[in-house]
Amino acid sequence: MPDGYGFGQFSKTHLLMIGVTSIFIVVISLLYSYCTLEIRSIIRITIAITLIVLELMKLAVLYFTHGKVSEYIPLEICSFGAYSIMVDALFSPNIYIPELLLVAFLPAAVIALLYPTTISLPVYNFYTLHQFIFHCLIVAYAISRFAAGEIVFDYAGVWVSILSIFCIALFVYIIDVTCNRNFMFLIHDEGSSLLTTIRNIFGSGHKYTLALVGISVVVIHIFYFLFKLIEILCN
Repeated sequence: MPDGYGFGQFSKTHLLMIGVTSIFIVVISLLYSYCTLEIRSIIRITIAITLIVLELMKLAVLYFTHGKVSEYIPLEICSFGAYSIMVDALFSPNIYIPELLLVAFLPAAVIALLYPTTISLPVYNFYTLHQFIFHCLIVAYAISRFAAGEIVFDYAGVWVSILSIFCIALFVYIIDVTCNRNFMFLIHDEGSSLLTTIRNIFGSGHKYTLALVGISVVVIHIFYFLFKLIEILCN
């Protein structure tokens, strides 16, 4: 993609897209809070199915445009967020997955909206729209469940979430090393401004990967205490 076609990091266009997605998240969260249990179930399942369909659509577009499908298999952190949402939607209520969504997958989706990997592409591009819609739905799902009081917080659950993310990361890291891939950006930053900053500070190779793990633990704690504070203030 030639220079000048992308929407740019934190440009007016990017900020407008963040504003639109934020409004959508607020609307869905309010709607979910005031709905009956039956309607809530429909909303959860609808979001879950939409996320899976979006991932399949991306693979189909890659295939029919002769892209490298093997490099875009849904093994990113937010892909696992979508899988967790599907399980949560089908087997709700449960205690474990909602907290995992809120303190682990929601931060990842928020970062993806703030630091999208598609900034070099035009706004009206399938991959740009896919990235914003996909991650917006993950945030909307987690926030909706929190706003409706459906997530029970327990600090022990934070370490369960950390262990879960570590297991996922280890599984993906083995695939990355074995198949020479970079799922979850565990090997290198791939030009992301945020990840490039992390690499510049901590170094490349194993130092970069370990830094991602350490930062993830910190971010999970930050989001836990943030939502715990909101919960306390609202009760």
